[in-house]
Amino acid sequence: MAQITGINPITLRAWERRYDLIRPTRTPAGHRLYSQQDIRTIQRIQELAESGMGFAQIASLLEHESRSAATQPEPEKPPQPVAPPRSLLERVMQAAIDLDPAALRAAEATALLWLTPEDYLREVLVESLAHLEARTAWPDRDLGLIWLAEYIKGRADWVADAPGQTDSPVVAIDTADGPGQPFTAGGLRLFSALHDDRLHARLLPTGLSETQREQLVRRWSAKAWVRIATVEPGPEREQPGSLAGARIFRCRLPALEPESGDQAVDFMQRWRRLVEDDIEHCRQAVASALGPARPKPNTATRH
Repeated sequence: MAQITGINPITLRAWERRYDLIRPTRTPAGHRLYSQQDIRTIQRIQELAESGMGFAQIASLLEHESRSAATQPEPEKPPQPVAPPRSLLERVMQAAIDLDPAALRAAEATALLWLTPEDYLREVLVESLAHLEARTAWPDRDLGLIWLAEYIKGRADWVADAPGQTDSPVVAIDTADGPGQPFTAGGLRLFSALHDDRLHARLLPTGLSETQREQLVRRWSAKAWVRIATVEPGPEREQPGSLAGARIFRCRLPALEPESGDQAVDFMQRWRRLVEDDIEHCRQAVASALGPARPKPNTATRH
C-alpha cells in the first residue's frame, strides 16, 4: 500500500489507529487488506492534508461525505485521479535556493503530517541537500548549501535528543575536513544510518576547535567518534585509534561535485552507490566495536 499511495507505513498506521480515518480489513494472520475504496480514501486524506486541513476536520468531512453517499446513492463513476501533492523535495530545494526560512518551515509542517521526524530528515531534508550539491551554480549557491546543511543539522540534533536514546552508547560525529566545514549530504546520511541502529548518534558543532571538540566528546562520554572526510571515491580506509576516551573511526565519503543535465543524474546515481557502501561499512564497524545494537521494539503489524 505504501508503494501504491506514496504514504509510508508508519503514517498509514497513525491514520488508522490514532485518527480512525481508514479501516482496512484484516486477514486471520493480522495482515491489513486495502480495498479500492480504502485507496480512494487515502488519496482524499492526502489531498485534504496537503491543503492545510487538520485531521479532526478531515475525519468530520469524511464522515459527512460517507453519510451523504449512503443517503443519496449515485451511479458508480470511475474514481477521479487525485493530483499528487507538490513535491516536498522541490519545496525544500527552492526554499534553500531562495534562502527562505518561512517556506522551509511550511514544507516541514506539511511533511510532518505524514512522516516521522526521522523519515523527514532522511527522505526529504538530506535527499534535498544531495540534489542541490549535485547541481551547477545558482546565485548564492555556497551560502544556500551551508544554510540548508545547518538547518538539517538542527533537525538531526532534534532527532538525536528524542526520548529513548539516553541509555544507548553515544557516537559523536564530526567533519575532519577542517574547522567550520558544514556537514555534507553523505555525512548526514551516515548520521541517519547510525541513529537507525539505535545508537545515540550526536553531531558535533561545526565551529569548534579541535580542543573544544575533544572536550565535548569527553563531556558526552562518547564511546565512538566518527570523523568524516570528504575525498574522491575509492581511498583505503584508515584503522581506528582512540581520543578523548572514544574510539576513533575515520569514515571517508565521496563528495558530490556539481554537474549539469544528464551528467548530474548519472553522477548522482554513481555517488549514491559509492556513499551507501561506505556508510554501511562505517556503520558496521561502529556497531561491531560497541557490541550488538539494542533491538528495536516490534510493535508494528506487517503490511
